[in-house]
Amino acid sequence: MVLELLRPAGGVFVETLRGMHFVRRSPAVVEIPPNILSELRAGILICTSPRSGSNHLAGLMASAGLGHPLEWFGGRRLLELPGYPRDPRAQLLRALTDGRSSTGVYAIKLFASQFTQLAKTVKLPASLPNLNYVRLTRDDLLGQAISWARARQTREFRSTEISDVPPRYNGQAIAKSLEKLLMENVAWDGWFAKNGLSFLSLTYEQLQRDPAGSLAKLAQLVDVELNWDTKLQSGLEVQRDAINEEWRKRFLSEYADPSSFRNRTIK
Repeated sequence: MVLELLRPAGGVFVETLRGMHFVRRSPAVVEIPPNILSELRAGILICTSPRSGSNHLAGLMASAGLGHPLEWFGGRRLLELPGYPRDPRAQLLRALTDGRSSTGVYAIKLFASQFTQLAKTVKLPASLPNLNYVRLTRDDLLGQAISWARARQTREFRSTEISDVPPRYNGQAIAKSLEKLLMENVAWDGWFAKNGLSFLSLTYEQLQRDPAGSLAKLAQLVDVELNWDTKLQSGLEVQRDAINEEWRKRFLSEYADPSSFRNRTIK
């Protein structure tokens, strides 16, 4: 009976399907207009995950003339801007113009989850001229997960953002955040390995200890001489406080089990 109901009469059903966009377009290389291309010296792709210190790094890079590595593809702040394009091809062109410093260096920040969606439409590395890769990670993964769970709850993703939502401990939210961060890291590490790509490795902890040294490595990567007369600052402050440490102790008391890989069920 179901088959009879679905059977097309006079080919109408088939024509209807043809008129609908069930077939996704193949990802393509974005052609860069000559007037934009001529202004580009080199590019930096920050391959990272949430709460890795990427906002702090972005601010420092902008201060040093090393591009403006925002989440040009899928970042909520940009998508909330009036008139910001939804087409990934147009977003790429914005990254090459608005994401460029006067030095000619452009920069993009990208999470693995964002790259997964973008790759359905755009061949990103093939579209970006003179591209260099930076792998930004955080040694303290649990601290990163706690930070992410807290930020998603309060919506305070930067120290400049104020929220009326008080942070409340949620062990499962931390466990889920940790699991997602591990998946993000595995995705990036696997992608770099299978494509034989070289990259500059930076950690959040290195950036905190030696911001000038970290920026010097980035400048060397794109062959740019930094202006050390400029005071390097991101405009952001560390959000981590006693609440984060309290959550860490509570999470470990509930979830730690060194006897096996198994964890409490995450719903």
